[in-house]
Amino acid sequence: ARVCWKRGGEMRGDEDGEETAAVATVDALKESLRGEVISDSDSADKYNEAKLIWNGDWEIANAPKMVVHARGVTDIQSTLAFAKHCGMEVSVRCGGHSLKGLSTNDGGMVLDLGKYMKAVRINTKAETVWFQGGCLVKDVDKETVPFGYATVLGAVGNAGTGGLVSGGGYGYFSRMYGLSVDNVLEIEVVTADGTYLTCSENENADLFWGCRGGQSNFGVITGFTMRLFRCPSEIYGGLVLYDMDDAEIVLTAFQEFALDPNCPRQASTHVYSLTLSEDQKLLAVQVCYLGDPEEGMKAYAKFLGAATCVDDQTKVTTYQQYQVFSDEVYRIKGIPSYWRSRNMKPKTKLPIQDIIDVINSSPSEGILVLEHFGGKIMEYAPDATAYRHRDQDFVITFTGFGFQNVESRKVVKNWIVSSTEKLNDVCSHGTYLNYDSGAAEASFGENLPRLREIKKKYDPDNFFKCNINILPAE
Repeated sequence: ARVCWKRGGEMRGDEDGEETAAVATVDALKESLRGEVISDSDSADKYNEAKLIWNGDWEIANAPKMVVHARGVTDIQSTLAFAKHCGMEVSVRCGGHSLKGLSTNDGGMVLDLGKYMKAVRINTKAETVWFQGGCLVKDVDKETVPFGYATVLGAVGNAGTGGLVSGGGYGYFSRMYGLSVDNVLEIEVVTADGTYLTCSENENADLFWGCRGGQSNFGVITGFTMRLFRCPSEIYGGLVLYDMDDAEIVLTAFQEFALDPNCPRQASTHVYSLTLSEDQKLLAVQVCYLGDPEEGMKAYAKFLGAATCVDDQTKVTTYQQYQVFSDEVYRIKGIPSYWRSRNMKPKTKLPIQDIIDVINSSPSEGILVLEHFGGKIMEYAPDATAYRHRDQDFVITFTGFGFQNVESRKVVKNWIVSSTEKLNDVCSHGTYLNYDSGAAEASFGENLPRLREIKKKYDPDNFFKCNINILPAE
């Protein structure tokens, strides 16, 4: 009989009511951990706080039976053993920023690393940084930047590193140094059977390959070692806002800038729509130049000067300050949002008029984002890591942010679906995995057969499935 758990005096057995001699209890789990266990029988305030994630979309089933705040590897091993014993689904959570809600579930367990597992250790001699899987991006930056270093992490300081890195890891340094997965030297992981492994190019190399893009399919990643790069003391960056009447000029200038073979790799550029009211929309250009600020201003001058801006908020600042540029938005948990994202086909020009039409048709909560990839990202082979989508110059993302009711959510979703279809001809089947979670076939492409063999070796029962799920090879 499948064993469940006992809370207080209540025994829970298998579906036919048969009890089993070996009974896992919540109390026993609590006693075995240095961390904490919060269950749905605790006070509503305590439980709701423990299960809170960033995306508050009510169609995400965020109702775990319990949340475990682990303090270390042995806590994780005990928690996984308990969950397997009870047949509970497990979601691994770091920052809780999974846009599709993969860091929670309905009726299972959330294994949270983000509350306590946040240690960071820098080695300036080797120019590496080790950090635990519960760190946010800004936790790592706070330790590395004062020493004049940074590594390739996300463009939001409040994002969790665990999901970010294992899903690819795009950030401001990516055009210079590649994705996060390209700069990982070592990964520590607890597999489904509780085995604690260190993996690298020289040790458990198959698992090392799979964890760099395969998300949480193979185990709980407890630590990363990554390369460090010199971080400039000052950078140039910020927002420049334009009226939508000038959108064609601005988008054309963006395209020319981004597709220029001499576009500096120090330049990281995003363009997105902003809705101030139903009658006023703006086009925002977010620039970041990771080098000498004067050189950055010169590099962006022609692009940004193509049209007269409404407001110029660019300035000379520090990387650490710029890295938390979007944190006020991503700091607040529980705001509902809906996302879709697609990579553009290689060497494809922007469908400028279609993009303008999409923006003009957007509801007040709708946002379209264009991100310039390319650079060093493209220099790695598609099978260098499990993350394979590297040939796109642009990524297009649609989001509805902050809708308040069923009707407004429906309007947002319909806009996103129709917009995706409108731009379908210029998009590939691939996507940046941390933005969208499609089927494994589209997400991993030709790397999927190899990933399925690794899954069969390290998680043959598909215990870890709250992710873009990879089925074990038959």
